[in-house]
Amino acid sequence: MKPASNLWFLLGLTLAAAIQPAGLRAAQPPVSFRAQIAPLLLSQCQTCHGPTEQKGGYRVDSFDFLSRNETPADPALTPSHPDKSALYNLLIAEDADERMPKKAEPLPKAQVELIKRWIAEGASYDGGEATASLVEIIPARLHPKAPEAYSLPLPVTALTFSPDGSELFASGLRELSVWNPADGKLLRRIPNIAPRTYHLCFSPDGSSLAAASGEPGEFGELRLFDPKSGAMLRQLLSSTDTLLDVKFSPDGTLLAVAGADHSLSIFELPSGRRRHKLLVHSDAVTAVAFSPDGTLVASVSLDRGAKVFNAATGKLVTTYRDHQAPLYTVAFTQDGKEVLSAGRDKAAHQWNVAEGKKQRELGGLGDILKLLPNGDQIYLAGSAKKLSQAGAADLKPGRGFEGSTDWIYSLTLDPNTQRLAAGSYDGNVTVWNLGDGKQATHFNASPGYSPASQASAKR
Repeated sequence: MKPASNLWFLLGLTLAAAIQPAGLRAAQPPVSFRAQIAPLLLSQCQTCHGPTEQKGGYRVDSFDFLSRNETPADPALTPSHPDKSALYNLLIAEDADERMPKKAEPLPKAQVELIKRWIAEGASYDGGEATASLVEIIPARLHPKAPEAYSLPLPVTALTFSPDGSELFASGLRELSVWNPADGKLLRRIPNIAPRTYHLCFSPDGSSLAAASGEPGEFGELRLFDPKSGAMLRQLLSSTDTLLDVKFSPDGTLLAVAGADHSLSIFELPSGRRRHKLLVHSDAVTAVAFSPDGTLVASVSLDRGAKVFNAATGKLVTTYRDHQAPLYTVAFTQDGKEVLSAGRDKAAHQWNVAEGKKQRELGGLGDILKLLPNGDQIYLAGSAKKLSQAGAADLKPGRGFEGSTDWIYSLTLDPNTQRLAAGSYDGNVTVWNLGDGKQATHFNASPGYSPASQASAKR
């Protein structure tokens, strides 16, 4: 065949493909609200049409609100009719004062066409519960990589020993770092996590590591990781604000999560079904704890309130109101009959579950950011830059552990090796031997960072 004939042959094939019946072409999959439309609405629309503000009477932070059409004269969504849907018409308005998003560049044509096609296809919903917020239904994010080397130390806001005590997991910038607690050597790094992690917790069987994380004021995530490979096993929760604490029940069948969105959530395992979402605090829920038998969950909040709930029913059991400042940490005593709570009012309070009445308190330790029970003892840490020990039943002061160089933000204990570890604001981790109280290791948990390199960079 001659070259010219080849050209006409190829053009003929292209023309034939273009004019063949639509049914014979490769069919486009339907637009997914969860994977394609919800992320657009979340990033481009929710700020002005969400929980705190509903300009024009429109609210789009869940499919339920989007489809209610509370402005009948100009409904936000009319399935199968983009031309009758304000969601689409406001995107293509010629008048810049009417066009959405306000005071911003118009959406790219491809995104506008995607919304149009979704409505034309019938505006179907594939996100589960229609009342769930957009941030709860969108697919798990893929987070950017952490820096190879940190130019500044990052506060260690989360810290936990592996079940056998051979490894120490620490929070980082969009990652977790894993260290040898015996010599402070970096073992490996776990990527794909939100910018800041606020608590780490192993499941009782050691098979998964739960991480409560997020970006304050933006989003929160609860992810479970394989502690060996670092692979994300699942994302149990995505929230409208960062998550601050997570705890497994002693038998591993429940997971309690504290959120800056004022929520306390309880999940069932292994199904991952959320059993309760409790909105009984008026400010961020900063910490949660299970009773030793797993039947009760305690929570504390920036609203100065401490509460106890029935883990099975979600019903409120007790409220403790004697604190005079925001609270950061909570724990049960060994018998489960009393709770210890503490925070910015610089005193740990011990109160009974039955009546919510204070039994005793321990002060003089500065702001208390962490309480860590260990049998009949409890360890307290915070702005005093040291770790203190007291009797869990009587709050009688015991010995102190020196060596931390800044406010202590995280605390963990390994019962196998009898070691305590604390993470501080300056990025350092201090490990003590529980038996003699002596410091075993002290290192900075920001990979690649060294004070010498920082000083050199400044020069």
